[in-house]
This record gives sequence, C-alpha cells and structure tokens, in this order.
Amino acid sequence: MTFAKGPCSHWLPCCWKFILPAIILTSSFIFLLWNWRPVPQIQNSLQDGHKNDDDGKSHVNSLPTDDRNITINLVMATLSGDDISWAENIRIPNLNVIRYVSDDMKALYHPPIPNKGREALIYHAYMHDFYDHLPDITIFTHADETPWHMETILNSSMTFALQHLDLNEVLAKQYFNLRVSWENACPNWINTTKTMTDSGKLEEMYMHEAFAEIFSADEVPEILAGPCCSQFAVTRDAIRRNPRSQYQINMDWIIDTDLDDFISGRVWEHMWPWLFKGIAVDCDVEWKAYCKMYHICFSPESRVRLTNLEDEKKYLEQKTGFLEGFLDLLGGHRDKKRLEEINAIIAAEVEKALERGKTQERRMELLGDAYTS
Repeated sequence: MTFAKGPCSHWLPCCWKFILPAIILTSSFIFLLWNWRPVPQIQNSLQDGHKNDDDGKSHVNSLPTDDRNITINLVMATLSGDDISWAENIRIPNLNVIRYVSDDMKALYHPPIPNKGREALIYHAYMHDFYDHLPDITIFTHADETPWHMETILNSSMTFALQHLDLNEVLAKQYFNLRVSWENACPNWINTTKTMTDSGKLEEMYMHEAFAEIFSADEVPEILAGPCCSQFAVTRDAIRRNPRSQYQINMDWIIDTDLDDFISGRVWEHMWPWLFKGIAVDCDVEWKAYCKMYHICFSPESRVRLTNLEDEKKYLEQKTGFLEGFLDLLGGHRDKKRLEEINAIIAAEVEKALERGKTQERRMELLGDAYTS
C-alpha cells in the first residue's frame, strides 16, 4: 500500500538541513556570550592597600615625614572630552593638578598650537611656561587612569602607582619613568643608525636627524633606550639642567616638523633621559625599580614565579580571541579560568611584596645596586 505524500514529507528533510546548523551555531554563540566576559583584574584586591588601614588612617599618613614638605605638580596632557576626575582621589600632600588641554586654545593651560606632537608639546610648553616657578617634582601623565602601559604589578592604575611612588627617591634620582617594564624598550630598543622602516618602531628611522637637530649635536648616541610611554616624574633641578630656551627649541621642532603627529610624539618618548640626565640608556633592573621606587619588593622565589606567570598570561591572552574561543569552546573556557587564577596569584604576590617593602632596612637588604641583576 502506498501513502500519498503530504506537504511535510516534501519540505521537512530539506528544512532540517538548515535548522540543525542554525541551532548548533546559535547554541555556540550563546555559550560564547556567556563566557565572553573580561577577565577580572586585580584592581579591587590591591586598591584597599592605599585607601584606608584598619585604624582609619589613609595612605597619606604612612608617607615619610619629609614627603609632606615636597611640592608637586601633576601635569596632565588631555583633550577637552577627557574625564580626569580620578585625579581627585590621589592622596599626596601638596599635590597641585595642572590640566593642559590640547584641543582647546581657550583653556587656562594649552600648548601653542592644537593637537600637535601628542603629549610632548604639552610637556615642553609647561616646562617653558613654569620654568621660573617649578615645584620640587613635576609628574607628567596622560588623561587615562588605567592606561595599557601601566603594568599589572602597579595594578594597571595611575592612582595606585602615584600613591606608592617614593618621592624622596625621585628627588635623589632626578628623573624616573613611571613605567618600569623593559618590554619594547630596553636594553637597546632604538638604533639611531637605522634608515629603513621597522613596522614595530616607525619612529626609529627619524631618530638620528631629530636628535641632531633638537640638541645641535654633532655626535648622536647609537642606542637610545628606556621604558615607554612618556609618563614620568622629574625634579626642578633636572628641568633646569637645560636653559629655558631649550624648551622653546623643543616646541619649535614639534610645531615645524613635517612628521606625522604620532611619529613626532614617539620620537620624544626616547629622548627624555637625555634631556633630563644626559644619558642615552636608562634601564633600571625591573624588580629593583619596583622595590626602590614603589616599595613593591619581591623575594627571589616570587620573582621567578611572577616571570613564569606573566609569560603564561601573555600566551593565554593571545589564545582567547573570538575565533579561537569559537573553535575551541571548552578550551577557551579553561583558558579564561586559568587567567583568573593567574591574576589572583599575582595580586597575592604583590600584597606580599608591599608588606615586604614597608621598611627601609628590608628594602636595602633586597636592593643592592639598582643596575645589576
């Protein structure tokens, strides 16, 4: 007996060819969305370390007495739309915030022309404008409280970094780049003899000519190296190491150069150590700089552990892109869990390092010579 074919028997098999893949793809997408959350950073676990102690005393009260007499300007290179309200939370005695606005020539503080040379033009404008009225220390930063180049060890936070910065050490050192990491920086990042474009260092081929022109130098250092990214603390004496006219020269070069704004700003990233200290390479050993300048002091064992964790973290972060997660749902989930574990371990190690760095005696025991490993 044969049965007449109804409409379902004609379209159902064909339809399911589309429905089944759609169900699978939709389920996979929902799974990815469920797990596609940012890996928690260590912000909360470290922030309390410089807010309030159990006895109600703020981080200010833990500063050395001498620090209370140090005058500081925080110079911020911003755009008019930037939110810098985070600066209100910085608890440093005698801190004076000076906001330069690059795209508003009616702002109280602004560079000579708008949107040129990124933060570099603003920094030189400040040093020229305030040359005769400088505080003990000037700290130069961008507008972002959590810039990508502020290391995990520093809680990826400008507030955290500035509130742990040893101001007396800054006075002794004269110039200190707030970022410590050697990544894409030390010990020999820029070679001024290179004349070919390097995709990772677009400014390199222009460094020799720029250095020679700005500093009227017959001889240009072959190697320029130091941590990136144009956020630093510098003393009055270091700024006045140069005559005021040098800062006008620096501004004129940025204004007159035909280089792209991005390149001219990057050129200056590599010349701050020379400007303030007359040195071409400024590469402190990383863990010693953390200890001496921020009082974050790791033991030999914890340094090894952190190095391994940071390497694993970079590897996992490269794997957790959307495509990789889609192709390996279960593996991607495991990677995210592991990243959470790594961040928690790093946070715990930093807490121990802060405790270890509380006393001068312990820091000196760990430090030794800041330029040796």
